[in-house]
Amino acid sequence: MTILLVAKDISRFAVLIDGLRQGQEADVVSAADGKAGLEGLKTTSIDLVIVDARLDDMTGIDFVKQVVKVNPLVNTVVVSDLSAEDFHEATEGLGVLLQLPRQPQAGDAERLLAVLAKIAGLMPPQANKVIWK
Repeated sequence: MTILLVAKDISRFAVLIDGLRQGQEADVVSAADGKAGLEGLKTTSIDLVIVDARLDDMTGIDFVKQVVKVNPLVNTVVVSDLSAEDFHEATEGLGVLLQLPRQPQAGDAERLLAVLAKIAGLMPPQANKVIWK
């Protein structure tokens, strides 16, 4: 799994990233702002995007709105201090998997891995499937 972490201060995410790496093999690439993150999405195969609440050039939610235009199938997670209800309202229709707290912990990694596993279980393997004859 390749994870794109978009945040100015990636050190805040060290515990989360360690937890994700323990749960499965993960490569982490990072971008310090939204523009660099969007460029990374265009040039690298990304499975999961984790974005901070505020970047130098846009908010995390604004970044996800741009991600949907570049790669609508990538899984996204956003750090946010909004209430659960306000977060749901702000991200509705964007396909955001989870809201993370400002200081994500190991339990957040476990929760994220559980959601990713559930999604993987819903999607059958496509390698040998013939769709059209």
